[in-house]
This record gives sequence, C-alpha cells and structure tokens, in this order.
Amino acid sequence: MNSQRGFTIVEVLVAVLVLSVGLLALVGTAGMVTRMVGQGHRYTIASALASERVEMLRAQGCPDAGAGSETRGAYTISWRIVDVAAGKGRRFFVSVQSPTPRGQRTDNVETVHFCS
Repeated sequence: MNSQRGFTIVEVLVAVLVLSVGLLALVGTAGMVTRMVGQGHRYTIASALASERVEMLRAQGCPDAGAGSETRGAYTISWRIVDVAAGKGRRFFVSVQSPTPRGQRTDNVETVHFCS
C-alpha cells in the first residue's frame, strides 16, 4: 500500500490551467482600465478648458455676438456668442475638440448669461 501523500500530475495541471485563465483575465482588465483612465484624463482636460472659456466670456460682461477659437496643445477650443432675450442676454456655445486614439472627439457646452 502506498502511504505517500501529494498531488497528482492531473491535479497540478488543472490548478495551473485555472491560475492561467485568472491571470489572463486580470491582464485584459488591466489594459482596459489603463485605457479608461487615459480617456477620463482627456475628458477632464476638455471639460476644464470649456469651463474656463465660459467663465472668461462671462467675465467680459455682455460681449457682442461673435465667435473665436484657440488651440492649447492638442486641444482646440471654439466658441460662438448669440444674443437672446431681445439683447438682454447672451448664449455661449463652447466646443472642445480633443485627441483620441481613433481620431478627434468634440464636447459641447452651452449656457446663457443674462446682462445686468
């Protein structure tokens, strides 16, 4: 009678297979998380640039209707100003184009500022 204890080769192979599948899933998830963090970073920058431009337009009081654009690094910010409420307010349209691995993404912000 064999009284030695241990694992059989089949048990070891099954354990290695289960561990390998788990590690492959972890590596795939890590890649996806890395892409999502980069994407979130780009969205945060685009949002901050749009907010900054809206605040700059509001700080001008009631600027005349018009348009403009500027480039900051890889980001392009463009805006339009339109009269509303019989000239008592302005509608600001701000667009930010940001780079993505597949091309460009455009985020839009629209707000109304009433003149005092």
